[in-house]
Amino acid sequence: MISLENSKLDKKILETFNILDFLRYEKNFAVAFSGGKDSTLLSILLHEWLRSRGVKDKNIIFIHNDTLSELDLLEEYARSFLERMCKLIKETGNECMLVFTRPIHNFYWRVIVAGYPAPNFIFRWCVNHLKVIPNKNALDDLLRRYGKVVLLTGHREDESSSRAKIIKHNSVCGLNEMSCNSSFFLKIDVKGVIKVMPIKNWTLDDVWKFLESVRDEFNLTQLFELYRGNKEARYGCWHCTLVKIQKNVYNLSPSYLYLEGVRVLYRVISDMENMRLRKNWGRTLLGPLNALGRGIMLKTFPIVEELSGKRLYGLDEEFLGDYTLREVFYQLEPSKANKLIWDSAKGLKDKENRLIPIEKIRDVKITEEIKKKIEEKAKENFAFTFLIARGKEYFYDILQKLN
Repeated sequence: MISLENSKLDKKILETFNILDFLRYEKNFAVAFSGGKDSTLLSILLHEWLRSRGVKDKNIIFIHNDTLSELDLLEEYARSFLERMCKLIKETGNECMLVFTRPIHNFYWRVIVAGYPAPNFIFRWCVNHLKVIPNKNALDDLLRRYGKVVLLTGHREDESSSRAKIIKHNSVCGLNEMSCNSSFFLKIDVKGVIKVMPIKNWTLDDVWKFLESVRDEFNLTQLFELYRGNKEARYGCWHCTLVKIQKNVYNLSPSYLYLEGVRVLYRVISDMENMRLRKNWGRTLLGPLNALGRGIMLKTFPIVEELSGKRLYGLDEEFLGDYTLREVFYQLEPSKANKLIWDSAKGLKDKENRLIPIEKIRDVKITEEIKKKIEEKAKENFAFTFLIARGKEYFYDILQKLN
């Protein structure tokens, strides 16, 4: 067992191990691994529990949700860490498997093909399509294979007040003998799944002290480079508009701030009525992005790649037929591209009215008047104000190159 000569952390480690001890007669363990600090901590503690307790012959499955919207640094770290961790777990006498989930269609497809506007707390389309559905499908596959699975998550109460409320509201005893530790279990409406939060009581300071102590042993250099001393940073989809400021990009090299420029632009045009189609159902009459809104985003992606010097992860990883989204959006002859797009939109609500021919999106003209209106709307956005305090170029260079 890891000994840190730190009574507080030793107690937290022992608490986590005790929770896992109650589950030692279970066979199949799935770990929800995002690539962040908490899931890294959980993975290391699971390995140490297996090793120090001499637990063998378990099936350990790491589920990593690749939304195709992650920062390249995070995705690189997640994959390299999981490969190393799986090897270490096999050395303890247990089986290990990596499962990488992906959405049926990613952010780029949903913006350009389906016209999805920036999500908000009423219309959180991204959470369902990019995360919940892929993870549920992966879990269903594991249940068909194994029948019963313990799902370990890195949820902690002190992550946020909203997370603490969710944990307290949904905590439940997962096993009969666990009445004294029921708060470590979460309700889940999936038969055959026991959802457990082994690090629920770890504080942010606990997490970083532990990770620092095992930094060299588990080769966590990439993880520390991601956070760069900003212990409270949280990573996820770079385009997420459910947060006011995408703080994680401010930890990284300045070139990543061009991604924040795109995120602000996406939020701004989604809030402009002249960028949206109309609909006659739902809470608002504003529907998907229209040709102008989609055209702005289509032209923005290669611009930000040029300015930042970084390839946008997801344009080359999703395919329609034999072609990547990049090829379909920018290179293929329109009739061929439209056929692939139409075929990929099976099940899309109001498909006939929602889909816009790719040539119409490509040929959008972005005038100085349009850019002026975007600029004026952007000034109402807090993230815009925060961004240009770091440098106007991260937004205005993109806007200037749009035509």
